[in-house]
Amino acid sequence: MRSEKTTLTWTPPITIYRQYVSYGETDAMGVVYYANYAHFFERARGQLIRERGMSYAEVERRGVILPVRELKCRYFAPARYDDAIAVRCAIGLWGRASLTFVYEVHGEPGGEKLLCSGETQHACVGPDHRPMAVPAWLKELFAAT
Repeated sequence: MRSEKTTLTWTPPITIYRQYVSYGETDAMGVVYYANYAHFFERARGQLIRERGMSYAEVERRGVILPVRELKCRYFAPARYDDAIAVRCAIGLWGRASLTFVYEVHGEPGGEKLLCSGETQHACVGPDHRPMAVPAWLKELFAAT
């Protein structure tokens, strides 16, 4: 596994989701349990969609389901109980029938300490759970303004 930090592609729009680490998100060592970063990514992704004027639920009501196909997470430093964290999120890549969100989790205040980086690739499927092309309206939702 590579130890260096990689550069993710950051194309607007970008959101920054902020929260304090709760006690229940930590493990016996007092640091954020590794799988909780997937929840942080999900919250940031939902916020990004909502900031564009639509909820994740509305995307699904319109017939587009975005299951996670792949999750990558590279940890650099721990977050602990009651730490303030900021999760930066954007769409890094559009495929014909998929999209990839990119994330960075930073420690606060200031956000200069990178705690982890990651990606989630989402298939674009219809209500029948069969792959479909990413609809134009979804791409337009994320057009930079």
